[in-house]
Amino acid sequence: MSRHSKHSNDRMFFTAKERAGAGFATSKKEVMGTDCFLPFGHCALTLKAPKDAVVTPQGYIYDRAAIVECLLQQKVDAQAQQKKFEEQERKKDRKQRMAEQEVELKQLEEFTQAETGLLSQDHRHKRALERSADKPVDGVVPDKKLRKGELLDWDKAQHRSASFWAKENTQTAAPTEVKKADLVTRCPMTGKKLKMKDLLTVTFEAADQKLIDQGGGKGMYCCAVSKDPIIYQQALFLKPSGVVITEKVYNDIVKKDMICPVSGKKLKGDEDIIKLQTGGTGFSAHNETTASSFSMIRSRAGDDRTQAGHLPKAGYVGLH
Repeated sequence: MSRHSKHSNDRMFFTAKERAGAGFATSKKEVMGTDCFLPFGHCALTLKAPKDAVVTPQGYIYDRAAIVECLLQQKVDAQAQQKKFEEQERKKDRKQRMAEQEVELKQLEEFTQAETGLLSQDHRHKRALERSADKPVDGVVPDKKLRKGELLDWDKAQHRSASFWAKENTQTAAPTEVKKADLVTRCPMTGKKLKMKDLLTVTFEAADQKLIDQGGGKGMYCCAVSKDPIIYQQALFLKPSGVVITEKVYNDIVKKDMICPVSGKKLKGDEDIIKLQTGGTGFSAHNETTASSFSMIRSRAGDDRTQAGHLPKAGYVGLH
């Protein structure tokens, strides 16, 4: 097979390779870079180094002041929503009772008419009912046939009230139904139930105090035993002592005797250990978070935007 047959460009249609090169309906995937992740030890709410660090049972680190304010705000919002829900339910009950009363009144009126003989077969009674039927009901006049030469009585205000184009008379939609409030406070990262008593105080070992004072960064905390900076390594929190060590130190030193090497306190088991959320990196071996983009037609302006991606300018690797 000749080389020209593999790269033929004399056809009347686009091949799959040519369509991909032209940017028609192409999709790209990219591993998110380090800058897209929060470094280890940062508060998940303030995005800074916590002054008074606490940890949740799921391993997320927060500043105590930030997470307490978040939980209190959840309580306030839930109580306000609950009040709206209760008011909505009271309105529904009143509306339902009014509808039931209207049905009862209608039945009573029919019974009264039957008792007074208005529903008899007498032609005089029929004419009386026909005249009452010609009266407007809820402001709506029933359609009737016009005689020759008779003019139609057209109420403009009535028909304008149902017009879509008259903004002052446009029908409004029903209000959004308020759902019953969830009075349980939840973790802002996982959405699981979280109470104040579930927050545990963390004692971090500072590796770079100057970096912490500046707001935090990579490697600002280290293992309490090995003193190695924790960047992307898996860190563990020991509940009895409140210290943070790496998983490697736990497997080599702590796991055998289940005694904290810093405070000497006994560990009951896995329930006294919490896996902390690791800091993200741009290496595929430590990072499975990817971002995908799909484009129908690629333009010069789009190419200029995509070249400013997370990776260096090695082709069009950025996100749209």
